[in-house]
Amino acid sequence: MIADAFVHWRHLTPDDEGWNEVGCLYAYLAPRTREILYIGKAWNATVRARWNRSGKYAFWEDLERQRGIHKHSPLLGEIALRPRQRLTRELLPDIESLLIQQVQPWGNIQSRVTRISRPRFVVVCRGAWPTRKKVFRDEGGYDV
Repeated sequence: MIADAFVHWRHLTPDDEGWNEVGCLYAYLAPRTREILYIGKAWNATVRARWNRSGKYAFWEDLERQRGIHKHSPLLGEIALRPRQRLTRELLPDIESLLIQQVQPWGNIQSRVTRISRPRFVVVCRGAWPTRKKVFRDEGGYDV
């Protein structure tokens, strides 16, 4: 499989050092169904800072009120790229938005319909990624 980016997903425990990561993705899963509720990126703030309820108050309120979900399972997505390629502040949102557009998490509003495309870009999810689909290809045509 020739991929531009691999995302290795793992579950975060309360004392996991992954909460301090930046330059990565994170996701929240519904505890029983393993539905992906939200996919986000941590670039200038840690995963813990992004998870903080005050940062996404409306999301947490809607999750509890509309979906009746009061607990979730957090995942950390660590990015691996091809040799001589580096993660940039432009590339991380491209990976995030490709996953959001193709997975359609309940809590993500942006990037669900339109996104800036990176034609033929391929992302492969590994590890604790909860869906059967693991390979995501940007077919283009979704430019904003």
